[in-house]
Amino acid sequence: MSLSNFLRKWEYRFDSKSEKFFRQHPLPGFLFVMIGMPLLILLGVFIGTAVIALPMAYLFGWL
Repeated sequence: MSLSNFLRKWEYRFDSKSEKFFRQHPLPGFLFVMIGMPLLILLGVFIGTAVIALPMAYLFGWL
């Protein structure tokens, strides 16, 4: 099985399971989408920036 087929099937399964969860639990689903997802995005940006900036700061003697 190729990687693209695997990802397509995984995406379809994830979509169907998340849709089922959001239909059964609308409030936790809403809170996750409106609060949890932006926090996860900010965490990803922070980690990516730290991975780049901290080694550079160490090399330049700022740490």
